[in-house]
Amino acid sequence: MAITLEDIGQEICEPVSGLSTKVYYSLHSDYDTIVDPADICGDNEGTDFASLVTIPAPGHTLKTGKRMWQIDIVEETGKVNSPMIGEKKRRLFENSIEISIAGSEAKMLGFLRWIKNQSLVFYVEEFGTGNIRQIGSKRLAAWVEGAEHAIEAVIEGNNSATITLKDKQKWPAAIYEGDIVLTPVV
Repeated sequence: MAITLEDIGQEICEPVSGLSTKVYYSLHSDYDTIVDPADICGDNEGTDFASLVTIPAPGHTLKTGKRMWQIDIVEETGKVNSPMIGEKKRRLFENSIEISIAGSEAKMLGFLRWIKNQSLVFYVEEFGTGNIRQIGSKRLAAWVEGAEHAIEAVIEGNNSATITLKDKQKWPAAIYEGDIVLTPVV
């Protein structure tokens, strides 16, 4: 193992939580190449702790004519969670992103129908650090674990969709350092 052991913790003077109000997604099949974080051992071996969870720039390569898409989410509703799963000596991370989208427009409800069985890659921006967190990888796309739309009875109540996105990886939701591509690749 060539990983350099390092002291960790207390790196941020104001560790704040939350996600920005934008989520980006793309079809897994829209990529020519998807880059994963370095491995602990093997041909793509990492050199330090950060390399084990970082996808360095320039990042992934989209196919010609393809791009990433944007979703506006309700402020202070999105969250990223990366618990470990599996048996001892065979553990993985089950990454999830939960987001809420306001409203009940036909376009958004149609999106809920479309997204339910797709193989995807999702990106969210951390509010505090600006890190772009990704779920979905070269070998295993992200999927929709659950989607629920609710309109509450009271006028000031909830009118939104809550979507839970998941993947399973060797790493917690990766930090993506490449570009978010919002115009078609030429």
